[in-house]
Amino acid sequence: MASNSKVDIGFLEEKKSWQLHPRFFPSKVGGKPAWLDLQDLPSPNELLCKKCNDPLVFLCQVYAPYEDSDTAFHRTIFLFICRNGSCCRTNNSDNFIVLRCQLPRKNDFYSFEPYEEVETEDFAMDKWPNLCNLCGCKGPSHCSKCKKTYYCSRKHQILDWQKGHKQACPELQTADSKPNNFIVTEAGKSVLFKEWELIVDEEDEEDSKDVDVGEEMEKLRKLMEEKRAGTLSNVSEDELEQYTKAMPEDKVFNKFNKRVARHPDQVLRYDRGGQPLWITGNSGDSIVNVPNCQYCNGERQFEFQIMPQLLNFIGVGIELNSIDWGVLVVYTCKSSCNQGPAYKQEVIIKQDLSS
Repeated sequence: MASNSKVDIGFLEEKKSWQLHPRFFPSKVGGKPAWLDLQDLPSPNELLCKKCNDPLVFLCQVYAPYEDSDTAFHRTIFLFICRNGSCCRTNNSDNFIVLRCQLPRKNDFYSFEPYEEVETEDFAMDKWPNLCNLCGCKGPSHCSKCKKTYYCSRKHQILDWQKGHKQACPELQTADSKPNNFIVTEAGKSVLFKEWELIVDEEDEEDSKDVDVGEEMEKLRKLMEEKRAGTLSNVSEDELEQYTKAMPEDKVFNKFNKRVARHPDQVLRYDRGGQPLWITGNSGDSIVNVPNCQYCNGERQFEFQIMPQLLNFIGVGIELNSIDWGVLVVYTCKSSCNQGPAYKQEVIIKQDLSS
């Protein structure tokens, strides 16, 4: 994907997990991360929520190479989120982290030529760091009994033990085979989001039809009720009515609705070097205060945004349904510098509809 006059938009399709393996350089949502650099993974301490200190879990990744850069022939942006709904604050992204990773075409992990799409092809992970059996992040500790199952944290080890490893451990102690690092376990399904492939295509040209703002507001109202039932349980109907009546006066929100109406199921908008499609004009000017790259001090630019429609697809449970966002806007180093660690932290701005 490269910057051009048109915006690329992303949709979700179901795929088998093996088709989303790192060797295929996927764009994907949910499941375990399909890491790019398999050696220098972020440490568990780098993937902790700034609010509650719990491990973050993988939300999505976007494969976005710089075709004119030798060092970024392969390039992926990763997003992680805290699953604790109470850490989700209005216009605050402390419960997220975004990481950029890139590799030259000739590297230590992957073939120079594309891989054939064969399920049975072996891709050994023995010489790379062990991954957490639950979430797929770097797992420096292991089960003391079988010594074959690894974890990023004590919390994920306890959860995995309670939801399946207790029964599997005796068999693993005598088995020769090793677990697949990228398959979601039964325990993982209680923590991770539903897995999808992210398919990207060009946005259609604007048509002449006007969008019925009232109809779009009703859709938004229903989405709020479905996705935030827990947090809205104490809000009266009168307060909801006042909220939705006030919204159409937000010209930015009306523009957002009109643009999104071309492709209502879009979960991603990719426009490297372009401008975000903000969801509201009520967040203040500070929303676009983007710092320079901390590795090269170069300018950052908008790359892509995650849309609120993604919440409909990732299987957020009722008990966690306060996880919410209007849009998640990602800015990355304009030159995609190669300084710093293999996984470089970039900037994510969370913009919500209300303050």
